[in-house]
Amino acid sequence: MFGRSKSEKPATRSIDGMKGQRKKVEQGQKPKASQPDEILDAKVLPWKPDPAVEEAEQKAAQDKAQAEIQQNRIISFFSADTKVEVTPEEIVGMDSRALKELKRVRANELRRAAIETDDPQVTRAEREAFLQRLADGKITARDESNFLLLVCDTPKDATPDFGKMFEQIAADPRQTQILAVAAGYNLANWKAVDKSVLPKILTVVQDDGDDYRTPVGFLRLRRHFLEGIRPRAKEQVYKAYVRSMNELEATLYGVRLEYFRQFELLRHEARKLMPIVETTQAQPTEAQFDVLTSERSAELMGRAVIDGDPWQGGGLERHLSTHALTLAKLVPLFTLRVDGMEICLSDIFQLPAGRAAVMAYIPAYDGVKIRTYYRTNAQGFWRYLPDYTRRADGKIDFYCIGYGEESVTVPMEVQAVLAQIEAIRGVRVLPSTTDSEFLAAGTAFAYDTRQDYQMQWSYGRMRGDYYQEVSAEPVNHDFDIHGSNQKKAPYTLSIDYNRSPNFETHTIRFEIETADAGRVVVDGFKSYDGQYNWLFCRDSKNRAWVGQVEAISPMTSMGIRRDWIALGDFMTPLYEHTSQAGIYGDRNDTKGARQCMWSNYLSNIPLIQEYLRRVQE
Repeated sequence: MFGRSKSEKPATRSIDGMKGQRKKVEQGQKPKASQPDEILDAKVLPWKPDPAVEEAEQKAAQDKAQAEIQQNRIISFFSADTKVEVTPEEIVGMDSRALKELKRVRANELRRAAIETDDPQVTRAEREAFLQRLADGKITARDESNFLLLVCDTPKDATPDFGKMFEQIAADPRQTQILAVAAGYNLANWKAVDKSVLPKILTVVQDDGDDYRTPVGFLRLRRHFLEGIRPRAKEQVYKAYVRSMNELEATLYGVRLEYFRQFELLRHEARKLMPIVETTQAQPTEAQFDVLTSERSAELMGRAVIDGDPWQGGGLERHLSTHALTLAKLVPLFTLRVDGMEICLSDIFQLPAGRAAVMAYIPAYDGVKIRTYYRTNAQGFWRYLPDYTRRADGKIDFYCIGYGEESVTVPMEVQAVLAQIEAIRGVRVLPSTTDSEFLAAGTAFAYDTRQDYQMQWSYGRMRGDYYQEVSAEPVNHDFDIHGSNQKKAPYTLSIDYNRSPNFETHTIRFEIETADAGRVVVDGFKSYDGQYNWLFCRDSKNRAWVGQVEAISPMTSMGIRRDWIALGDFMTPLYEHTSQAGIYGDRNDTKGARQCMWSNYLSNIPLIQEYLRRVQE
């Protein structure tokens, strides 16, 4: 591996934001007024506010205020029973039935007031009590559905305009297909679906028991539909159906969908209060994250530092700025901590070729570093983007992986949180793929050709913090895990006891979407010596493989670990490229140029056999 070049970044910045070297001033010597390298504090100058940034911040504040109102309405509605008051004078002369009826009537009045009031007020104690009831399972999905039936966009005495609603849906054939499935149509007659089905599915429970009157009942159809087409559709087709599904839900449910999403956020918050079940084996936990306030988000944007090459796509040369990120609504929204380091994340957005990306904001002593993480199609895991090579038109040709795939993979806590964010918020589609590539590439360094990249690598001239902070060699470089250019026989793969996973320490579980295997469950375990995190993947057919092994080491300013581990054939994916599959690939089960490795290889690795045996106990 080539040596790393010295840092090209001094610790100071000049007034115009360009990097420069500050000369030392001898003790007791006053700097001259005309001294050219004098550095001023730009924060104290009365800069004019950026209208676009102000507008975006105002919109974010409005969204936050609206979300708070909706959550308070939910909490007030389900807290009505505890607020009912009956005076001693009223109780006199009442039997138990009459008293119960009086309390019911007054509780309903409080529930109605909770929904109709413009600014419901909720105390901290009421919020905590509500969250505890959620955690204890005392507020069910049926209760949520009943609540959502009471909120609507139109006045209660108004008839919904089903004709206009269907006109919006019919403009998108995919939305029409989804609606036809909900209404019971099939392949032969789905085009016959019309506006008459809307009142049937939105106002009454279906004959088969399905209830699509609220997003709660529609969630089951959503999962069934997307899981059904996932194995048979190309990646771009599947993503198009996801977008159509999101738009259909917004059309069908309007404000009910907004309340449904707020309910989901409250349930997520309540999970922290769920009781821990005492067992002999550690139970997997859900990665924790918080939603940032608009004030904290604006503070991070004000200190943001972007270090990358200009974008040359479309014949234009543009530098990424916080202004561009604000306009794209990719400001920091969520926060989590990994070994004490704060990592803030934006919404997830779509990239070309089915990839997805997210902007990561990482506070450091010299500002908030903005980094780009992207999700791989085949494996479904997230990586940091240090640099890339350009095509002839300036767009991204190749996503570079630094010292190796393992060296740019983000920690498992971040993987899990991104999976949760995607489940709650989905993947945003920006106006054009060119814009999405520009935003993702703006934090990375670019090379005009792969030959240029290789040449700079060979001379040790790689740029960026990654090559200064991440180890150039894996921590197990002295451990002969590869052996030869050909795959080792699966039953011979073994690793020393200390580094191997301790299946009694089930630390985390989450789900990801992959191009090759569809929906995948990911289980995390610590090694016996506590120095590594193992992530095992398992698909719906109970086929398993090792997705990631993370060396627990200090965090870098990219939000990835300093050290990494390379485990060779242990990291064989479910579908391996034909050139690497050797004699073990299943030629009857292929995904493009990749062959399935389950039958002939992965199923015969002792470590994977042990994993499946443990999770099935």
